[in-house]
Amino acid sequence: MAGPVSPVQSLERMVELVRSRQTPVRVVIAACAEPNAVLAGLEASRQGLAEPVFVGDVERMRGLPELAREDFDAFECVHEPDDKAALAASLDLLHEGRAQFLMKGGVKTDVLLRAVLGRKRGSAGLLSHIGVFPHPREERLLIVTDAGVNIAPSLTRKIDIINNAVAVAKKLGMEPPRVAVLSATEKVSYNDMVSSKDADILAKLCRMGIFSDAVVGGPFALDIAVSREKALAKGVDHPVAGRADILCAPNIVTGNVLYKAVTSLMELPMAGIVVGASYPLVVPSRGDSERSKFYALALAAFLAGTEA
Repeated sequence: MAGPVSPVQSLERMVELVRSRQTPVRVVIAACAEPNAVLAGLEASRQGLAEPVFVGDVERMRGLPELAREDFDAFECVHEPDDKAALAASLDLLHEGRAQFLMKGGVKTDVLLRAVLGRKRGSAGLLSHIGVFPHPREERLLIVTDAGVNIAPSLTRKIDIINNAVAVAKKLGMEPPRVAVLSATEKVSYNDMVSSKDADILAKLCRMGIFSDAVVGGPFALDIAVSREKALAKGVDHPVAGRADILCAPNIVTGNVLYKAVTSLMELPMAGIVVGASYPLVVPSRGDSERSKFYALALAAFLAGTEA
């Protein structure tokens, strides 16, 4: 039986762990005639993170001016000019075990996610977005969810969103994961603020054991979740208060604002991926920095190569 996982305290350390593996995982780039995705895949190979497999209009990909100097002979390329068929072929590779995670190329995100959902088997749960970023004041990582997939999740969906984030947190060595369910205040209002009601119920479900060994608290305003001093000043004494590993947003607006406050105002890198399928999905935003896209690939490679 495997022992406890040492905490991964930085994105750089995560990259080191991926590079240290003897055999790199494979990333399939769906609808590969998109230069940014191809360049990211090639860089992942050069950096020792993952081996790319290019699926799509390979002839067009080779002819793109941004890729004129690139050599694709060392990589598997599957020529399928139709984007829908290319996406289906990409998912086939994943389900056959010939690739371990997927990166979006020239196909729309909603189309990709619907195709992934259509292939889900067994007891697989909800797809959700997570972002992993460095704590600005401590030597550790934080997770924010959901900033990119679920618009206004129900209480049931929030359970799945938390479970998805907890699974990632455990692979990063956060034991036990501490989840702060965010709202505008620590006061519970069952009439005026649905986010506080849901947070209160989720915290009670945690005490009933529904989240295994994860510790879930809320409702917490952001300052209570991340600052022990501010939590105590407001009279909140809880194992998660000021020590959160996971920040669970009440809706996509809050999650997205928090995500972009970290990346745009604080200029911190953010490894953002979609989880909940049997393989990680790298679905980069056009606004993500090159550094954040690199770390997203690294996170997906880390998770894809880590035993459950």
